[in-house]
Amino acid sequence: MKKNSSLTQKTVFIRVAAFLTAAMTLLCAVACSQDSTGTSSEPPLTELKIEELDKDMTDFLIRFSDWYYVDEGEKNEYDSAKAGGGETNILRCIIADVPCAEFSKYPVSEPKVVYDAKHLDPKKWAKKSGGSYIVYESKDVDWIAVNIFNATEKDIETMRAQGEKNEWFYLDDGKYYAVIGGVGDPLTEYTFESAKTDGTVYYVTYHSDFYNGETREFFRSYTAELQQKNIDGKDYWTLNKFEQTSDK
Repeated sequence: MKKNSSLTQKTVFIRVAAFLTAAMTLLCAVACSQDSTGTSSEPPLTELKIEELDKDMTDFLIRFSDWYYVDEGEKNEYDSAKAGGGETNILRCIIADVPCAEFSKYPVSEPKVVYDAKHLDPKKWAKKSGGSYIVYESKDVDWIAVNIFNATEKDIETMRAQGEKNEWFYLDDGKYYAVIGGVGDPLTEYTFESAKTDGTVYYVTYHSDFYNGETREFFRSYTAELQQKNIDGKDYWTLNKFEQTSDK
């Protein structure tokens, strides 16, 4: 009986020791994931001075905000992680009367605008609009979609199919074609409000005022998540996320 009691005590001791070891391991894992102040070990965000923001970044956001669009009733946002989900189609906004990205800043060729009803596009979509259309080299548009707006090759396949189905644009023999109309100056003034970075990703808030003459018509606010990418030795601003947060 004494022998059995000793064995039981030993078993209990082993189980308690195992429990304490597991507890210590868990506490160590929690401690390692926090800094000395008890907060997450993720890099802290650094507040940037608005007046010192990179002009290339602010120009990029202004261009995008002016000319990125979605169908009426849809939320005005872009998420590169969902670029091929059918919710947004960045190709549509690159292949446009005024692209949402400035081609001259990238190692690509400029689009060609055709105002000639006698030489229509291959599918003759422009016939209904008097023959005006725009032609882009597909490799150049795809380069911008992948490198600047962080889409994937699979996303591009999905967006191409969606673009032709909805008659936004189509691909033919290595070129994108889209019918064009007329556009005017958006007459907007932008104000950047805040910018923070963790050293890699930049989080920016800003707003635009739309003017009709000297009268302000409406106000829109935005948030954007960007980061720089070095391609062939040159830095470019790229967009991860964008959202229009108010319209009044």
